[in-house]
Amino acid sequence: MLVDIHTNLMWYPDHYSEEFVQSSWEAKKAKMRLTPDVHCDVDDTRWKHNFDCRPEQLLAATKECDKVIVFAIVAPFTGIHGSQEAVAEFVRQHSDRFVGWCSVDPNDPECVDQLDHYVTRMHFKGLKLSPIYQNFDPADPNHLPLFRKAEKLGIPINWHQGTSFVRQGPLKYSNPILLEDIAVACPELKMIISHMGHPWETECIVLIRKHPNLFADTSALHYRPWRHWQAFMTALEYGVEHKLIFGSDFPSATPAQAIAGLRKVNEIVEGSNFPKFPEDAIDRIIFENWKSFVSF
Repeated sequence: MLVDIHTNLMWYPDHYSEEFVQSSWEAKKAKMRLTPDVHCDVDDTRWKHNFDCRPEQLLAATKECDKVIVFAIVAPFTGIHGSQEAVAEFVRQHSDRFVGWCSVDPNDPECVDQLDHYVTRMHFKGLKLSPIYQNFDPADPNHLPLFRKAEKLGIPINWHQGTSFVRQGPLKYSNPILLEDIAVACPELKMIISHMGHPWETECIVLIRKHPNLFADTSALHYRPWRHWQAFMTALEYGVEHKLIFGSDFPSATPAQAIAGLRKVNEIVEGSNFPKFPEDAIDRIIFENWKSFVSF
C-alpha cells in the first residue's frame, strides 16, 4: 500500500506572499541542477506559481497513491496563509484517498481552542507545525499546552524541523533536538520530523532512536545526493531505518519523483568501497513503515 505522508494544498497568490514564491523559485532551480526528480511545471514567465498545489494538481500527482495526507500550514510570519477550510473541503470531496491534517499558529493565543475545533468539529486527523516558518521555539514551555492538547486528542504532529529557503525564518528554532523536551513531556504523542530534519539529519536520527513515538519522513532528501546517502546510512547504523516513512512534499516533487529519488540513493557511491543502503529497506520505507505511525 502506497501512502504519501506529506503533501501540501496551497497556491499563489491566495496563500503565498511575493517574497515566499521568489525564494521558493530560487531554491527549486538549485535543486533542478542536481536531479531531474523535481516537480516543475512553470517557466520563467510563470515562476510565481512554482510552488502551487491546487486540487487538480494534487489529484493528478498522487493518482498512484492509496492514501495521501494533506495539509496547509498557517505561518503568517513568513507569508504563508494556508486555508484549513480548503483542505477540509478537498478531503470531503476525495475522502476515499485523502486525509486532512490541520495547522495552527502556536503564537496565536487561540491556537489550543483552534486545534480542538479542527479535530473535534472538522475531523482533521493530525497537526502540521513548523518553527522556522512560524517563528516559535518548540522548546519553550509556554507552548506545551498545544502539544498536550494534541496528545489528549490522540492525533500526531508533523514537524518541519529543519532548514528552509525563507530568508526571515529563524534557524535557531529548527534543530530537531529542540523536540526532545516535548517527547519527554508528552510520551504518548506521536511526532514525525519532515525531511529528516535536514541538514541536521544525524540529530534527527539519534532523537528518533531514543523516543518510541518519534519518526522521520524522507521527503526532500533526494535533491542532495551526498546528504541523502549519508542520512540513510546513518539511520541504518543507528538501527532506525524502520522509522523512516515515505513522503513526497508535493509540490516539491511528485510521489513518483520522490520514489525514483529514493531508489537512486546508492548511485553517489557506485564504483567505490562505500557501503550501500539495502534495497529491501527502501521498499519498507515506501510501502510498510507508515503502519507504525498512522492507521487508516
